Amino acid sequence: MKSIFLITAIQKPLRYCGTLLCLLLVTITASWGFSQEQAPKRPFKDLFATTSATHLIVFGKLNSQFNEEMISGLKSGLPITFAFFVELYQGTGEEPILEQHFSHSLSYDTLKESYKVSLSEANAKIFQFKELNKAHHFMNEVNGVKIISLDTLEEKTIYTLKIRAKIFEKTIPMGLQRILPFLHRWDLETDWQTLQFNYAQ
Repeated sequence: MKSIFLITAIQKPLRYCGTLLCLLLVTITASWGFSQEQAPKRPFKDLFATTSATHLIVFGKLNSQFNEEMISGLKSGLPITFAFFVELYQGTGEEPILEQHFSHSLSYDTLKESYKVSLSEANAKIFQFKELNKAHHFMNEVNGVKIISLDTLEEKTIYTLKIRAKIFEKTIPMGLQRILPFLHRWDLETDWQTLQFNYAQ
């Protein structure tokens, strides 16, 4: 029988209160953003977990904004890379049973005057866009990323999935430092956002 997850949003932390027959979702509020003037309440929106035929998978959209420094660097040949980090905990365990990361990288093709997004979870497949806002939107998407095989999960067990994102700290080439002295290293990251669920087959 295939595993089925039913998603129910709740406002309180999950308590152990009898047999749960669905995937209970808890979202922890966190503040962050690429724009310091207007940080969103949560790192991710529309964040939820479900299953494919074989894996636990995650969907969501990162709340991010590009500032002028990032856009200038991008147009000058400095890629923007989002790194996503996932941890999965079983029961009340303090150590994760799984740690995983994947990345989305954005670069600018000066010859084609287009933007390229590479997704590591899709075997570094490259997607091209003519408009920056469309490339940015695509880069923010966490679209059915495989987390763990269903064979690994135990039935009627509570799991906690944590996810966060950051920009890789890039070392700016000396040539760019001379041409674009206003550029700095980027070291921006979110807090953890949490999903808690009971797995049932």
